[in-house]
Amino acid sequence: MSLLEERNMELVKHWEWTWNNDVMRMVDECYAEDCEVSDMLRNRTFHGREELRLIEKQMMAIDASRRLTVVNMVAAGNTVAVETNGTRDGGKVLTKGCAVLTFNDEGLIVIDHSYGGDPTNLAESDPRA
Repeated sequence: MSLLEERNMELVKHWEWTWNNDVMRMVDECYAEDCEVSDMLRNRTFHGREELRLIEKQMMAIDASRRLTVVNMVAAGNTVAVETNGTRDGGKVLTKGCAVLTFNDEGLIVIDHSYGGDPTNLAESDPRA
């Protein structure tokens, strides 16, 4: 494994920690200003930190108890495929997902292609509308 791949896997651990502990910090510390975040199953894409903040604020308003655990990572160059287990409703609802994260040279996520269910049903509406 290259040093770049090791760095990116460490960055995924920070992404996981901030997702669980301070989601706005995750947006600011883990994502590039001009990031692209796509919900691949619903064919929706958000551009930039501000749009990502909108969806994250809505998700937290629905359930601030949500948690994410990375269960597997595979790194190739600037990209890390991440398998996750998630919980919400205080751990009562379990979800599984996958994210393909691409990092820039500064170690920020520039592309996030996420695949997974939506236990909140929030994905049915567009937070930008």
